Amino acid sequence: MRKFLISAALISAAAIAVPASAQYQQQGRYDHGYGRAGQGIERQLDQIEDRIDRLRDRRLISNDEARRLMRHAEQIDRLHDRYRRNGLSQGEYQDLQNRIHNLRQRLQSERREGRDDRRDDRRDRW
Repeated sequence: MRKFLISAALISAAAIAVPASAQYQQQGRYDHGYGRAGQGIERQLDQIEDRIDRLRDRRLISNDEARRLMRHAEQIDRLHDRYRRNGLSQGEYQDLQNRIHNLRQRLQSERREGRDDRRDDRRDRW
């Protein structure tokens, strides 16, 4: 009887564990769409968009630069939506992270160039 109860308990535990693991991994795909990693991508894009808005409002980047950067962020967001329909693979997740990294670099570059342009304008006034 004891062997039967132990076997039944193990089978029950296995039956619960399989659907839970299938939720996170299906045929080599990972559920980063609504998991912590997918939310991390959404949060990163939201932070970048907020930063673009703040820099534009403080006139550290031009409206044209802000529109260009926002468009790039929206493209990444659309790609993220498309990737996560079936769950993100590790390669797709890494692709999104690389694109976000490149967008951050572009934002820094635009900000530096804008700052340099303003310095040149001030020099011309004197």
